[in-house]
Amino acid sequence: MKILVTGAAGYLGRGLVKPFLGKHELRLMDVVDWEAPAEKMIGSVADLEVCRRGMQGMDAVVIAHMATRQTGSYETPVLPFDINVKGTANLLFAAMEQKVERICLISSAAAVGGYPPETFRTRDMPLQSGKDMYSLSKTCQELLTEHYHRHFGMRIAVQRVGWIVDADTCVTKYGEKLPHYNSGMVDPRDMGEAARLALELPDLGYEIFYVAGSPGSEKCYDLTYAEQRLKWKPKFDFSNLPSLEEFKRRQENKA
Repeated sequence: MKILVTGAAGYLGRGLVKPFLGKHELRLMDVVDWEAPAEKMIGSVADLEVCRRGMQGMDAVVIAHMATRQTGSYETPVLPFDINVKGTANLLFAAMEQKVERICLISSAAAVGGYPPETFRTRDMPLQSGKDMYSLSKTCQELLTEHYHRHFGMRIAVQRVGWIVDADTCVTKYGEKLPHYNSGMVDPRDMGEAARLALELPDLGYEIFYVAGSPGSEKCYDLTYAEQRLKWKPKFDFSNLPSLEEFKRRQENKA
């Protein structure tokens, strides 16, 4: 397949595209220039004409762009709605125009972030955003994909994740070195593998997949559907990090 990937230059995108390389023909899109491993396109998803050009000749799309989460970015609706929501709306509209029927949306467990924290997240629970703008924007993204599936028959995989962390360095996108693992962590490469497997499904409909790799994630999210439907298992389990309990014990022993 020829696949457009948005947000390809970012912390997530650079790892996410790796499982696609050598298996599919990629067009990688972002707003900044970077050294890309495949065809690249520089432009903003907030521009419909850019999205139309990016969609030309494609068979599928991975929507992985996200407005920066730097301080203040999500205090107003301007950036999250201009990039996350409008960008997704533009891509889906351009895909509909050009009959690109296979879509993978990189969403978030924040799309159901309005439930109590201890709630086990499942595929069939109604969307319910938390109070923050990020959560609201992810809920809106999912509503857009459901609309285009229901009215235009697009085949859509929605991937919900918790905490995206590079498993090799254990450094977050904000430059923070993590001292221990938490439930819900997932490496970008595992996300890419799940996205690739979903887009390759011959009978893909409208399907939601939770993906996570760190221990204890199965107590927070229904991971069984991704495992059974996609034959997906995380390759990166963050076993190079201690648990929170072990980390606390080590700190106490040092004291």
